[in-house]
Amino acid sequence: MRRIRRNTQINKTMGTTFVILLIALGITGYSYSHWTETIHIQGTITTGTWQKASVRIMKVLNGSFTDPYTGDDISTPTNLIHVGTETSPGWPTKFQLIIIVENNGTVNILDAVYDVIENQVEPINATPSKGTVDWYYNHTTGGEFVQNYLNWTIGTLIPGERATLEIWIQTLRNPTGKYEPTSENQLIEVNRGANVTATSELGPLTAQTEGITLTIVDTDTPDDPNIAVITPTLPYSTPWAYDSRTSP
Repeated sequence: MRRIRRNTQINKTMGTTFVILLIALGITGYSYSHWTETIHIQGTITTGTWQKASVRIMKVLNGSFTDPYTGDDISTPTNLIHVGTETSPGWPTKFQLIIIVENNGTVNILDAVYDVIENQVEPINATPSKGTVDWYYNHTTGGEFVQNYLNWTIGTLIPGERATLEIWIQTLRNPTGKYEPTSENQLIEVNRGANVTATSELGPLTAQTEGITLTIVDTDTPDDPNIAVITPTLPYSTPWAYDSRTSP
Protein backbone atom coordinates (compact mmCIF):
# COMPACT_ATOMS: atom_id res chain seq x y z
CA MET A 1 0.00 0.00 0.00
CA ARG A 2 1.32 3.45 -0.99
CA ARG A 3 1.68 6.07 1.78
CA ILE A 4 0.88 9.78 1.22
CA ARG A 5 3.55 12.13 2.61
CA ARG A 6 2.38 15.42 4.17
CA ASN A 7 4.17 18.58 3.37
CA THR A 8 5.23 19.32 6.95
CA GLN A 9 7.66 22.03 5.84
CA ILE A 10 4.85 24.12 4.32
CA ASN A 11 2.69 23.67 7.39
CA LYS A 12 5.51 24.78 9.66
CA THR A 13 6.17 27.85 7.48
CA MET A 14 2.49 28.90 7.50
CA GLY A 15 2.26 28.43 11.23
CA THR A 16 5.33 30.54 11.87
CA THR A 17 4.02 33.26 9.55
CA PHE A 18 0.68 33.32 11.38
CA VAL A 19 2.35 33.68 14.77
CA ILE A 20 4.56 36.53 13.52
CA LEU A 21 1.49 38.26 12.08
CA LEU A 22 -0.34 38.06 15.40
CA ILE A 23 2.65 39.48 17.25
CA ALA A 24 2.96 42.35 14.76
CA LEU A 25 -0.72 43.23 15.06
CA GLY A 26 -0.46 43.19 18.86
CA ILE A 27 2.56 45.48 18.88
CA THR A 28 0.84 47.86 16.43
CA GLY A 29 -2.31 48.07 18.55
CA TYR A 30 -0.38 48.62 21.77
CA SER A 31 1.73 51.32 20.16
CA TYR A 32 -1.36 53.05 18.72
CA SER A 33 -3.14 53.08 22.05
CA HIS A 34 -0.13 54.77 23.67
CA TRP A 35 0.59 57.17 20.85
CA THR A 36 0.77 60.89 21.72
CA GLU A 37 1.64 63.97 19.77
CA THR A 38 2.82 67.28 21.13
CA ILE A 39 1.55 70.48 19.46
CA HIS A 40 3.68 73.56 19.96
CA ILE A 41 1.86 76.95 19.92
CA GLN A 42 3.81 80.15 19.56
CA GLY A 43 2.29 83.56 20.38
CA THR A 44 0.18 85.17 23.14
CA ILE A 45 -3.29 84.09 24.30
CA THR A 46 -5.35 86.87 25.92
CA THR A 47 -8.23 86.02 28.27
CA GLY A 48 -10.84 88.64 29.28
CA THR A 49 -12.44 89.26 32.70
CA TRP A 50 -16.13 90.21 32.70
CA GLN A 51 -16.88 93.21 34.92
CA LYS A 52 -20.15 94.85 35.97
CA ALA A 53 -20.84 98.23 37.57
CA SER A 54 -24.28 98.25 39.17
CA VAL A 55 -26.21 100.20 41.80
CA ARG A 56 -29.72 99.83 43.17
CA ILE A 57 -31.85 101.88 45.57
CA MET A 58 -35.13 101.51 47.45
CA LYS A 59 -37.08 103.17 50.29
CA VAL A 60 -39.06 101.79 53.24
CA LEU A 61 -41.61 103.76 55.29
CA ASN A 62 -42.59 102.35 58.67
CA GLY A 63 -44.96 103.68 61.34
CA SER A 64 -46.74 105.27 62.90
CA PHE A 65 -44.72 105.29 66.11
CA THR A 66 -46.99 107.70 68.00
CA ASP A 67 -49.91 106.67 70.18
CA PRO A 68 -52.86 108.43 68.50
CA TYR A 69 -54.72 108.83 71.82
CA THR A 70 -51.90 110.00 74.11
CA GLY A 71 -49.14 111.32 71.85
CA ASP A 72 -46.57 109.04 73.50
CA ASP A 73 -43.86 107.29 71.50
CA ILE A 74 -44.57 103.60 70.89
CA SER A 75 -42.26 100.77 69.78
CA THR A 76 -44.92 98.72 68.00
CA PRO A 77 -46.26 100.75 65.06
CA THR A 78 -49.95 101.33 64.39
CA ASN A 79 -51.82 102.33 61.24
CA LEU A 80 -53.68 105.12 63.09
CA ILE A 81 -52.71 108.78 62.93
CA HIS A 82 -53.65 111.71 65.16
CA VAL A 83 -55.05 114.60 63.13
CA GLY A 84 -56.53 116.81 65.85
CA THR A 85 -59.16 119.49 65.49
CA GLU A 86 -59.03 123.18 64.72
CA THR A 87 -59.52 124.07 68.37
CA SER A 88 -57.37 121.23 69.72
CA PRO A 89 -54.64 120.33 67.21
CA GLY A 90 -52.99 117.77 69.48
CA TRP A 91 -49.61 116.40 68.45
CA PRO A 92 -47.59 115.23 65.42
CA THR A 93 -47.23 111.59 64.35
CA LYS A 94 -43.77 110.06 63.83
CA PHE A 95 -42.65 107.76 61.01
CA GLN A 96 -39.41 106.02 60.08
CA LEU A 97 -38.10 106.42 56.53
CA ILE A 98 -35.14 104.30 55.39
CA ILE A 99 -33.24 104.76 52.12
CA ILE A 100 -31.16 101.75 51.07
CA VAL A 101 -28.38 101.81 48.46
CA GLU A 102 -26.48 98.70 47.37
CA ASN A 103 -23.54 97.95 45.11
CA ASN A 104 -24.61 94.74 43.37
CA GLY A 105 -21.84 94.79 40.77
CA THR A 106 -18.24 93.59 40.64
CA VAL A 107 -16.38 96.93 40.77
CA ASN A 108 -16.29 99.78 43.28
CA ILE A 109 -18.77 102.64 42.91
CA LEU A 110 -18.83 106.14 44.40
CA ASP A 111 -22.39 107.12 45.42
CA ALA A 112 -24.48 110.16 46.26
CA VAL A 113 -28.26 110.37 46.90
CA TYR A 114 -30.62 113.31 46.46
CA ASP A 115 -34.16 113.34 47.88
CA VAL A 116 -36.89 115.70 49.07
CA ILE A 117 -38.96 115.37 52.24
CA GLU A 118 -42.22 116.98 51.21
CA ASN A 119 -43.87 119.90 52.99
CA GLN A 120 -46.53 117.94 54.90
CA VAL A 121 -43.91 116.24 57.06
CA GLU A 122 -40.55 117.31 58.45
CA PRO A 123 -37.36 115.42 59.34
CA ILE A 124 -36.48 115.11 63.01
CA ASN A 125 -33.08 113.49 62.60
CA ALA A 126 -31.14 111.42 60.08
CA THR A 127 -28.53 108.72 60.71
CA PRO A 128 -26.47 107.31 57.81
CA SER A 129 -24.66 104.01 58.18
CA LYS A 130 -21.96 105.53 55.99
CA GLY A 131 -21.18 108.99 54.65
CA THR A 132 -22.61 112.40 55.50
CA VAL A 133 -25.98 114.14 55.05
CA ASP A 134 -26.49 117.81 54.19
CA TRP A 135 -29.90 119.55 54.38
CA TYR A 136 -31.27 122.73 52.92
CA TYR A 137 -34.78 124.10 53.14
CA ASN A 138 -37.39 125.72 50.96
CA HIS A 139 -40.04 127.56 52.95
CA THR A 140 -43.46 127.61 51.35
CA THR A 141 -46.64 129.45 52.26
CA GLY A 142 -49.29 127.86 54.46
CA GLY A 143 -48.93 126.90 58.09
CA GLU A 144 -45.66 125.28 59.05
CA PHE A 145 -45.15 123.57 55.69
CA VAL A 146 -41.50 123.42 54.60
CA GLN A 147 -39.77 121.33 51.95
CA ASN A 148 -36.55 119.68 53.12
CA TYR A 149 -33.92 118.76 50.53
CA LEU A 150 -31.19 116.30 51.40
CA ASN A 151 -27.88 115.32 49.85
CA TRP A 152 -26.45 112.07 51.15
CA THR A 153 -22.80 111.64 50.16
CA ILE A 154 -22.16 107.93 50.73
CA GLY A 155 -18.63 107.54 49.42
CA THR A 156 -17.22 104.32 48.01
CA LEU A 157 -19.21 101.09 48.11
CA ILE A 158 -17.32 97.89 47.36
CA PRO A 159 -19.08 95.01 45.54
CA GLY A 160 -21.86 93.58 47.71
CA GLU A 161 -21.80 96.48 50.19
CA ARG A 162 -25.03 98.18 51.33
CA ALA A 163 -25.54 101.59 52.96
CA THR A 164 -28.67 102.89 54.74
CA LEU A 165 -29.98 106.30 55.73
CA GLU A 166 -32.52 106.24 58.57
CA ILE A 167 -34.68 109.38 58.74
CA TRP A 168 -37.25 110.03 61.44
CA ILE A 169 -40.05 112.34 60.25
CA GLN A 170 -43.25 113.73 61.73
CA THR A 171 -46.43 115.34 60.46
CA LEU A 172 -46.88 119.11 60.32
CA ARG A 173 -49.90 121.28 61.09
CA ASN A 174 -51.84 122.65 58.14
CA PRO A 175 -52.99 126.32 57.96
CA THR A 176 -56.10 125.48 60.04
CA GLY A 177 -53.95 124.05 62.82
CA LYS A 178 -54.70 120.35 62.28
CA TYR A 179 -52.12 117.61 61.64
CA GLU A 180 -53.57 116.52 58.33
CA PRO A 181 -53.56 117.64 54.69
CA THR A 182 -55.81 120.45 53.55
CA SER A 183 -56.83 118.70 50.33
CA GLU A 184 -60.15 116.88 50.05
CA ASN A 185 -58.54 113.54 49.12
CA GLN A 186 -56.42 113.61 52.29
CA LEU A 187 -53.11 112.63 50.74
CA ILE A 188 -49.85 112.95 52.66
CA GLU A 189 -46.97 113.12 50.19
CA VAL A 190 -44.05 111.93 52.29
CA ASN A 191 -41.29 112.32 49.73
CA ARG A 192 -40.48 112.19 46.07
CA GLY A 193 -38.37 109.57 44.36
CA ALA A 194 -34.85 109.32 45.72
CA ASN A 195 -32.14 109.77 43.08
CA VAL A 196 -28.82 107.95 43.33
CA THR A 197 -25.89 108.87 41.13
CA ALA A 198 -22.74 106.79 41.08
CA THR A 199 -19.43 106.81 39.27
CA SER A 200 -17.38 103.75 38.36
CA GLU A 201 -14.51 102.71 36.14
CA LEU A 202 -17.10 101.58 33.58
CA GLY A 203 -19.00 104.87 33.51
CA PRO A 204 -21.75 106.77 35.38
CA LEU A 205 -24.85 105.18 36.91
CA THR A 206 -28.19 106.71 37.94
CA ALA A 207 -31.47 105.37 39.31
CA GLN A 208 -34.61 106.82 40.91
CA THR A 209 -37.14 105.23 43.27
CA GLU A 210 -40.86 105.83 43.34
CA GLY A 211 -42.22 108.47 45.70
CA ILE A 212 -44.24 107.59 48.79
CA THR A 213 -47.72 109.02 49.39
CA LEU A 214 -50.10 108.07 52.21
CA THR A 215 -53.87 108.35 52.28
CA ILE A 216 -55.60 109.02 55.59
CA VAL A 217 -59.29 108.25 56.03
CA ASP A 218 -61.46 109.46 58.92
CA THR A 219 -62.71 106.67 61.15
CA ASP A 220 -66.21 108.24 61.24
CA THR A 221 -66.38 107.24 64.88
CA PRO A 222 -67.97 109.96 67.06
CA ASP A 223 -65.65 109.10 69.93
CA ASP A 224 -62.55 109.49 67.75
CA PRO A 225 -62.78 112.85 65.97
CA ASN A 226 -59.00 113.21 66.12
CA ILE A 227 -58.06 109.83 64.65
CA ALA A 228 -57.68 108.65 61.04
CA VAL A 229 -56.56 105.42 59.36
CA ILE A 230 -53.41 105.23 57.23
CA THR A 231 -53.34 103.38 53.92
CA PRO A 232 -51.47 101.51 52.64
CA THR A 233 -50.70 99.57 55.79
CA LEU A 234 -47.11 100.19 56.79
CA PRO A 235 -44.33 99.22 56.41
CA TYR A 236 -44.36 100.06 52.72
CA SER A 237 -41.40 99.41 50.41
CA THR A 238 -40.80 100.84 46.97
CA PRO A 239 -39.51 98.44 44.29
CA TRP A 240 -35.75 98.41 43.71
CA ALA A 241 -34.62 100.92 41.11
CA TYR A 242 -31.30 100.12 39.47
CA ASP A 243 -28.79 100.89 36.76
CA SER A 244 -25.80 98.90 35.49
CA ARG A 245 -22.97 98.82 32.97
CA THR A 246 -20.86 95.89 31.82
CA SER A 247 -17.35 95.74 30.39
CA PRO A 248 -17.05 95.16 26.61
